[in-house]
Amino acid sequence: MKTKRNSLAIILFFIVTCIFFYKTVLHGFIPFPGDLLINTYNPWRAYSYLGYNPGSFPTKAQYFDVLRQMYPWKTFALSQIRDGQFPLWNPYNFSGTPLFANFQSAILYPLNIFYIFLPQFIGWTILVFLQPFLALIFTYFYAKKIKLGNISSFFAAISYAFSSFFVVWLEYNTVGQVILWLPLALLAVENLLERRSATWISVFIFSLVASLLAGHPQIFAYLLLSIVTYIVFRVFSLHKIKKISEFAFFFLLIAISVGICAMQLLPGLELISQSARSSHDYLFFTSKILIQPWQFIMMFIPDFFGNPAVRTYWLSDTYIGDFATIGILPLLFVFLAFSKWREKLVRFYFLFALFILFFVSANPITDFFYKFQIPFISSSAPTLAMFLFCFSLSILAGFGLDIVKNEKFHLKKILIWFGSFLFVLGVCIIIPIIFERLNKEHLLIAAKSSIYSIGVLFLGILILLSYLFKNKKIALLLFLIIILQLVDSWRFFNKFNPFIPKTLVFPQANVLTFLQKQNSIDRFWSYGASSIEANFATQEHIYSPNGYDPLYPKWYGEFIQSSNNGNIITQFTDQTRSDAVIATADTKDFEQNKSRQKVLNLLGVSYIIDTLSNNSTEKTFPPNLYEKIYQDSAFTIFKNNSALPRVFLASSYETYSSASDFSKKFFNPSFPLTTILLEHPVSTVLSQEPSSMQLLSYLPNSIFLTTESKGNKLLFLSDTYYPGWKAYIDNKETPILKADYAFRAILIPPGAHKVIFTFESASFKIGSILSVLSLLLAVGTGVYFATAKRHGKK
Repeated sequence: MKTKRNSLAIILFFIVTCIFFYKTVLHGFIPFPGDLLINTYNPWRAYSYLGYNPGSFPTKAQYFDVLRQMYPWKTFALSQIRDGQFPLWNPYNFSGTPLFANFQSAILYPLNIFYIFLPQFIGWTILVFLQPFLALIFTYFYAKKIKLGNISSFFAAISYAFSSFFVVWLEYNTVGQVILWLPLALLAVENLLERRSATWISVFIFSLVASLLAGHPQIFAYLLLSIVTYIVFRVFSLHKIKKISEFAFFFLLIAISVGICAMQLLPGLELISQSARSSHDYLFFTSKILIQPWQFIMMFIPDFFGNPAVRTYWLSDTYIGDFATIGILPLLFVFLAFSKWREKLVRFYFLFALFILFFVSANPITDFFYKFQIPFISSSAPTLAMFLFCFSLSILAGFGLDIVKNEKFHLKKILIWFGSFLFVLGVCIIIPIIFERLNKEHLLIAAKSSIYSIGVLFLGILILLSYLFKNKKIALLLFLIIILQLVDSWRFFNKFNPFIPKTLVFPQANVLTFLQKQNSIDRFWSYGASSIEANFATQEHIYSPNGYDPLYPKWYGEFIQSSNNGNIITQFTDQTRSDAVIATADTKDFEQNKSRQKVLNLLGVSYIIDTLSNNSTEKTFPPNLYEKIYQDSAFTIFKNNSALPRVFLASSYETYSSASDFSKKFFNPSFPLTTILLEHPVSTVLSQEPSSMQLLSYLPNSIFLTTESKGNKLLFLSDTYYPGWKAYIDNKETPILKADYAFRAILIPPGAHKVIFTFESASFKIGSILSVLSLLLAVGTGVYFATAKRHGKK
């Protein structure tokens, strides 16, 4: 009977999720921001798709980073795996950067198995679908484990799985993949506190491993800290006699879980240590990232300040970062759960939720706390911890519904319950009106959203009163509460999230197709009105010097920013910490900025994309320096004849002593690009004799070429210098020199040679060994407790 009930619950969760994804189930649409792609981004917005005029396709303008990061990285990683290569390195952006080490590539995430057997857009859709579906299942069974009833557990599950945090991060397909494992880990903790079994040890370890590998280390860190806090609480609250033994046991399991992920962690930590990632500006952090107290109203009325998906959000901060809610109806039951303050778990989740809210909001204590620029926290957004707030409230809502179902209610208790909720709601509405001094347009937005949310609330209250005053004989009324909550969540879900035909998942763009057909490793650049977002190069497998991601080698960022004014930067801003781009330009600036031209030439940028809107002339692209090689209705491509080859043999070098010394020499108009700047002198004299070089193969993780010279030469490669790259001449390793501030060079002796560059990350190798050892330890732990169980030991 119990198994049938559980199976029925899972089937019901599947049906509910299908209803939310009805556009996929009925129409085959993909949960992907293709609407934003063809409406907003070059080159797609310049072409017509599905009969719409260029750039006119309706868009919800959400999930920019899915287009610029998550999906392109997934495309490239899958192409590498299908070619039998492990995707360690991405050569298409930042003039080369680690891919696997970047946590958000999530290459080892277990649910990626769907990508192996299915087209990428189908695998993507399945993983998006699985986020709320698995969260529903795991939360439901956890809630039942802590003694909530079936209906209350169902209510808690939908409150978490369709909370605003899940919904607004859904199509990132990383954040939700991290947090869906939280309730499963807590379920495993509850079972392990009762009995140490191999099954639940495996579940606990798997949930942590999957969460860590899902692609967001900061959110995982919050999740892990919350699990540790929960373990400590439960061990003490259950009056365990052997507390140290319990703590040691769980510490072992956590250590094993982290150890299994070492092959991801060590390269990732190495990249973080070498990256341009820096702390946010303090004032920006406290005023824009932290939630302001007057924004608490969004917990009750999510669209009080508008919604960006319908272009009504008028605050200057980020909608998805500054609020989290489980819906106005579940919040009503959260207030009721407070009446069970003596219940230990109720007390825990109340205090935990308040702590999270305090931690992510602007107040005198956090203002002081974040002044210390705490690593890892101040370089990201603490508001990412709001999923813990949503989970805590969801469990409390389940407790509240349990109270309605199981306890007697008097009129006084009902009045106190509803009155306290309405009082807090009223205060939260009044505060932003006073402090923000809303104008008429903003008041109209707030009024419309308030009428809807309060309407849902009062409809729910009417159903509850009917249930309470009918002596709880009509159980169907509780289901009406759940249905009302689902309808409210469904509305928000489909209002915010785009679903598009599969043909709009990075459709063909003629100008990019032309570059692909060149079959060249030369890089391209676009400027002004023709600018193409950096990481689209990874999606299309063409080469760009630009890149967008907080995790990229900092010396490359320092170098590429010199294209602005000829100076190497020494500190990163909120912009440059994520964007490594050659200085943007209008037509006049394009002609005058000689620093940019020198950077373009050094990096082998042979293709420059132009458009009519740039108003370029022959003065902009002199025919003796630029050759027009492509033109369509939207774009023109010029061949930059001054660009150096991506790899060449040099006969001279100089040294530089500092960043400023490098800038002074490199950007001197008379300094030749074929003279390499090194940090330290080489031990031999370079020859001026003729030489030749042939590039045999250029692959992401390895480069093969041959050289022939009569004397010593420097082989320069305009790919980013990074630890882990090795160079071999005739199978004998040779040192890689840091050349021209951010690139690679090796000393080539006289004669004919075979040269190989290969990415052999030491951190990946060491991490792999630790992962295997940890996996063996996990198996051994499981076997030990399975054997202990057979012998009747706890």
